[in-house]
Amino acid sequence: MKETDKVTRVDADPGHSVISAGPTVAAASDQAPAPIATVILLCYKQESTIRRAIESVLRQRCRYSYEILVADDASPDATRRICEEYATRYPETVRMLPPAPNKGLVDNYFDAVLASRGKYVADCAGDDEWVDPSRLERCIEILEADKELSVAFTSTETVCGDRITGGHDSPQEAPGSRISGAVLLHRVLDHTNSIPYVLSAALYRRAPVVEALSVTPGILRCHDGGVEDIPLIAFLGSIGDAMKVDMTGYRYYIEGESISNNLSAEKDYWFTARVSSMTCRLGRHYGLPLSAQRRHYREKFNYMAAKARQSGSKALITDMLRRRREWGMPLPPKAVIHTLLALAGWHGRLRKSRSDT
Repeated sequence: MKETDKVTRVDADPGHSVISAGPTVAAASDQAPAPIATVILLCYKQESTIRRAIESVLRQRCRYSYEILVADDASPDATRRICEEYATRYPETVRMLPPAPNKGLVDNYFDAVLASRGKYVADCAGDDEWVDPSRLERCIEILEADKELSVAFTSTETVCGDRITGGHDSPQEAPGSRISGAVLLHRVLDHTNSIPYVLSAALYRRAPVVEALSVTPGILRCHDGGVEDIPLIAFLGSIGDAMKVDMTGYRYYIEGESISNNLSAEKDYWFTARVSSMTCRLGRHYGLPLSAQRRHYREKFNYMAAKARQSGSKALITDMLRRRREWGMPLPPKAVIHTLLALAGWHGRLRKSRSDT
């Protein structure tokens, strides 16, 4: 994933119908001993890519037991039916969450974490894929050998059309390096363009996450931000260190519009604003001073101001100025320029419309 997972809608759609293409597949794995790892397969309306995602995880050569837990978020197409085919073909490995109304990304993800049975958890989006068949085994070995680590993660690569490039994760850490949790916590809450690692390229310990979902659910189920990765990466940094594994383990596909790849300037603005407000709240929770998040706010204010100017909406400018007061951070010079130009353009259009009438 990039800054956010793009597989489900941000907000649940209460009116969305639930498709039940056959019985819920519980499979023999429900009665079998718990696996060492659970790979959550998040999907929504991805009938054209879901086979690629599932098969990429099934190709893992792993001496440890693992399950694939499919969390389909009430897809209106054939996605669930295709997943049920795999659950029938691989009953010892693939199981599915029961059909439910559309939840949105945040609840779909963390409900799947609670339903997982593995000691460790990883995930894959329904339109992406795992690329190294030894990834799961390598990450399990690392976490088994070092109890002070909360997470192990790999590098990623991005596919856009015919081009394959580096991933959305930060290149600051060298492969094979250990990163302190405190450093990761600061980096994810002061991120600009990329977060320290892509959650879908990671394997983490399940038990502390389940406990946090029970004790302080609001620091993980962040409905105000509509994303699952930033809160979870921050939490994992708050409880332990991380290891960057020397491999590329995840391939992220950019295809059309998504939650964090919006074609609309207005949608892009609101997504950025929501995530930044959530990041501000998480910073307060973890005791980070605003000065420790200065890079994040400078970059996001500049971006939001540019999108507000691009959209021509006075409401976006008003909202951005309100958030400036809420966050307690001054507008950087670039954002001030965008804001003034946006207001000038808005007033110019207003004067023209009045003269025309």
